[in-house]
Amino acid sequence: MSDQETWLVSLSGPTEPEVELVVVPGAGDGPTTALALPTHLPLSWRLSSVCLPGRGPRFDEPLATDPYAVVDAIVRAVDALGPTPVVLVGHSLGALWALEAGGRLARPPALVVTVACAPPAPGGPSGMAEPDDAEDRRFIHGLLVAQGCTDPEILDELVDLSTPVFQADLALASRWTAPERPTLTCPVVSYYGTWDGLAPTPWAQHTTGAAEAVSLEGGHFLHQECAADLLPDLSGRAAAHVVRETARLNRRVPRACSAISAGSAPAAVVRPGSSR
Repeated sequence: MSDQETWLVSLSGPTEPEVELVVVPGAGDGPTTALALPTHLPLSWRLSSVCLPGRGPRFDEPLATDPYAVVDAIVRAVDALGPTPVVLVGHSLGALWALEAGGRLARPPALVVTVACAPPAPGGPSGMAEPDDAEDRRFIHGLLVAQGCTDPEILDELVDLSTPVFQADLALASRWTAPERPTLTCPVVSYYGTWDGLAPTPWAQHTTGAAEAVSLEGGHFLHQECAADLLPDLSGRAAAHVVRETARLNRRVPRACSAISAGSAPAAVVRPGSSR
């Protein structure tokens, strides 16, 4: 199975999209974190989610221990999507992997979007909390209750299953250091929830492109709670960058076509406040 098939789960959109929107979930999360998004996206966009080992269709796989190997796999999977403009969206811890992966893609993304994550200091640590078993279990328990799970037996089982995955992701973050210099050349838009306690701070130190911060009323899971506000705003802000990227790619088509035969053209939960 290819990296694209293993590391990316396609959730919605056409087979030949105008934009590839790739979500990188936060700690402990998998593709389900993006299930609220499709109805708020342009019909011409395809939505995919990164899926790390230990969750979703990869539930039985050993948890990842090397953050750079994770990023390498994400890069290979996104590169395999082809020439369509890419928008990377990283939630909380996933924003760090979106930052690192976006700077390594063979073709720079049209836009990188961070959600509910403070920018790490260049050359510094992730800023994520260290694993704490009692606190992590309380957080996951509260999150499951908020999502409607109230049966004590099921709750305990889900907490037991979820806590090791959540903590493995926090451990990954503890082994990662932010790039010392800007690795992105594309614009970066950073969304912050007004109830999350994070100051709306642009990720300007990590890109040579434009960087802006946007506040929306909501909490740490802004992309789920406020998808009806966030996604139209995101797609509107992405439009100009996608048009430029598409035009750039189209200028390269004649040269690419001369080298290939006809018909062979290529068709990410973090405890609130832990990312300060």
